[in-house]
Amino acid sequence: MIQPTHIQNLLSQMATTTGNKEINATLPMLLRILDKKGADRYLVQLGKLIIETQSNKELQIGTNYWANVKQSKDGLLISDLIKQPKMLENLAHAKLKLSSNDLKELLNETHKNGNTLESVFKEFLLERLPLATSKQEFLELSNLLVALQNGVFSMVIQEDNGKESLVQLKKQVEFLEFYSIFHHLGEINGIVSLNEESSVCLRLCVMSEKVKKILENRLRELQGFEEIRIDVGQNEPLWDLESFEPSYILNLKG
Repeated sequence: MIQPTHIQNLLSQMATTTGNKEINATLPMLLRILDKKGADRYLVQLGKLIIETQSNKELQIGTNYWANVKQSKDGLLISDLIKQPKMLENLAHAKLKLSSNDLKELLNETHKNGNTLESVFKEFLLERLPLATSKQEFLELSNLLVALQNGVFSMVIQEDNGKESLVQLKKQVEFLEFYSIFHHLGEINGIVSLNEESSVCLRLCVMSEKVKKILENRLRELQGFEEIRIDVGQNEPLWDLESFEPSYILNLKG
């Protein structure tokens, strides 16, 4: 049977991965395009470093990318650029954030009392909604409620290192679907399901071979899963936090 501990352990392991300095050195780096200097040359920001580099791929000014960066005889070599969704940058401005412990307690409460995650979180959001102190907070809470009406639990998590990540869960008839986005691991889609022997299996889709290799090493001893498979591909959120129609709030309690 799929239990909340399966998701807890998985998210905890991925969060620990992004907080490990040794592993971070091998993860894709965050890169921002500052300006275009020529036909295929760009001014980019890499951490605190601002450099000019070449790219055969058209890049968007003001946009953040994940990139592989390594030192070569000609300087820094930047490759495999993947555009970051705007949503990642906006997580820092979220009015409602849970800590990792908050999420753990929420999942434990649903398991202990026999309530669904959706009902517990909906009650929490409805209590917060009248207390919203700004239009942004009101719309954000409303969006999370509409997501719940569509079967998606969506929450911004603030990790111990101060970085924000996003977790989305959707329970289907025979499996649990989830989406997460981390600053260095990028977007990850996954499915937790039972095989014919009723053993719990995990399937992940990550953004690059580098992330796949790192997670394969980190998740090898992850308890609770009989089988783990990791593929590389494009991922999409279960609920788009960027395209909210305010008129939906008229049906929040429907």
